[in-house]
Amino acid sequence: MTQLRGLEGKVVLITGAGRGQGANHARGFADAGCDVVALDICKDIPELYDCATGADLALTVEQVEERGRRGLGIECDVRDEDAVEDAVEQAIGAFGRIDVLVNNAGMAALDSIQDMRRTVLDAVIDTNLKGPMLVAKHVVPGMMARRAGNIVNISSAVTGNGNSMLSHYVASKYGVIGLTKAWATELAELGINVNAIAPATIEPGEGHGSGMVRGLAASLGMEPMEAYRMWNEVGNLPGEKWAAQMQDITDACLFLASDNARLVTGHVLYVDGGQATK
Repeated sequence: MTQLRGLEGKVVLITGAGRGQGANHARGFADAGCDVVALDICKDIPELYDCATGADLALTVEQVEERGRRGLGIECDVRDEDAVEDAVEQAIGAFGRIDVLVNNAGMAALDSIQDMRRTVLDAVIDTNLKGPMLVAKHVVPGMMARRAGNIVNISSAVTGNGNSMLSHYVASKYGVIGLTKAWATELAELGINVNAIAPATIEPGEGHGSGMVRGLAASLGMEPMEAYRMWNEVGNLPGEKWAAQMQDITDACLFLASDNARLVTGHVLYVDGGQATK
């Protein structure tokens, strides 16, 4: 049986790991034998849906440690370079290095073109696009020195088709694909893999579960599962099989970070329920 290779003993830094998809990635990497540094903002951003809390982040770390691995939670706003630099220094001080970076932190909002809120535009672009750039800026030097490393950026299936009311989010996620390809080229000679995942809409969850759909559904006056089913019907291929769960994205993330994907770089893996076929 083919198994994931090369993850045991790695140190993984995951942004947006306080809950939802990022927290599930943390559990997945811990199950694969990795130590995990979990970053999250742990405070709300004005005019956007609620973010993870300090208690959420502590739970992620607890779940990593329950799996027999070391965990470290750091409250960090990826839009703030000073905070990012400090968080990376803390991570390296605790674990000695960062082998894998998962740029997962992201926010979405619903705005028409003509009614785009300036503060929301800034928050979405700064979190989703500038955030990965700032974190990589401070993580990559250590990878370069060791001539080894792996970066997985989280884009979105929205890059595979048109989406109204999400232009700031869509633009930011297209940007993530651009920087993925640019970094893969720039870092190739140093042995660093850089890839992206473009996930479909993830099933909402309460508390520590995924919060994006729950937050956007509230702005539409819909129940979370109603909104989830609506976006599945609009985007994915028909059938229950194509509805995305957090684990679908985590499985892709683990693969791209493993030695099984040794020759994969500059690639965008669409885990999108077939959206890109349309």
